[in-house]
Amino acid sequence: MIAFTVVLALFAAAIAFGVVYNNARISLAQRSRDLATLRVLGFRRREVASVLIGELVVHVTLAIIPGVLFGLWLSKLIADAVDPENFRLPVIVSAQTYAFSVGIVILSALLSAWLVRRRVNNLDLIGVLKTRE
Repeated sequence: MIAFTVVLALFAAAIAFGVVYNNARISLAQRSRDLATLRVLGFRRREVASVLIGELVVHVTLAIIPGVLFGLWLSKLIADAVDPENFRLPVIVSAQTYAFSVGIVILSALLSAWLVRRRVNNLDLIGVLKTRE
């Protein structure tokens, strides 16, 4: 049972990282021109990255509570779907479980912010100046 739990936790961590990183990459792709324009106007790389990372922080912060509630609801739904004649699956979620899941999401957000920050540092400033609207 512990091995199964570890495998599921690893898959959940990979999915959490994928979702957070994908969200950060989409935000960067949508705003890359605006961020490069800020760099051309004289903003520092750190200031430009803080705009994107600030948005990522807001998204992750707003997603944690509904994610925890949805996870609890889904766990209860799965436990209720199992035939009680064959298996008995009580839903017991401890504070450590919540702390672990929130920690994984925050760690994923930090890693995603670091990777996106590296991409912000490599924005094509000349391409922004040449583009016509």
